[in-house]
Amino acid sequence: MIVVAGAAARKVWAADRPAAKALPEAADEGEDEGEDESPASTREASGRPARQTVKQASADKAVLPLSPRPAVAHHFQQVGISFMPGTGYRLVIPYQENIICGDASGDANRRVCSHVLPFFLDLQLSYGFHPRVDLIVDLRFGLQQDPAPPNGHQFAFAPGFRYWLDQGVALKFYVTGQVVYDHTNYSLVSKDDIAVRNADGLMYDVIKNVGFFIQVGWTMGFKRWYRLEFDGGLGVQVRFP
Repeated sequence: MIVVAGAAARKVWAADRPAAKALPEAADEGEDEGEDESPASTREASGRPARQTVKQASADKAVLPLSPRPAVAHHFQQVGISFMPGTGYRLVIPYQENIICGDASGDANRRVCSHVLPFFLDLQLSYGFHPRVDLIVDLRFGLQQDPAPPNGHQFAFAPGFRYWLDQGVALKFYVTGQVVYDHTNYSLVSKDDIAVRNADGLMYDVIKNVGFFIQVGWTMGFKRWYRLEFDGGLGVQVRFP
């Protein structure tokens, strides 16, 4: 009886004890097995398309090729024709006295003359010798009567070069250096005059073959008499090909 009672007491005590908790390692292994199955694999298994993560989408965008930037054509190996009307102001100092130089006051005895430069038209031929350098030839035709010679109109021939300060842009600055041969028909002085000229301008190329520009310049002559001219104008240039 005593033995039977002891065995029954041990069974009751074992039933009353709490169950042992699961070890952490077993729990971790269960979590790892659950993490191995990604949402993408779950969707593939269910037949639904997998969605890209944010990092994957960013990586795909990073490898996309960038669209090429349209190149702005320079004037290299292009032949250009430009037209520029303009006007300005002129200062004349004769080397001798009693020389009519066309002062704006109408006084023929003035030692130093100044007057508005007659309205003119510049015709220019150019060739793109280098991406930054154009060879140019200007022909100036006086559209108004010159104040010094009787019934005379200005005519000048000016070869030189144009240097582009900017490159690869549609809006660009330039400077010129030219030698001027003036053949205006003056009566009391030489018909031929030699001068130097500089012009500074800003051109905007609308397309490869057409550009509009604004220009200011100065001319200094010294053979016939000393003269200093300041002029400006607006023009258009057409280029081929």
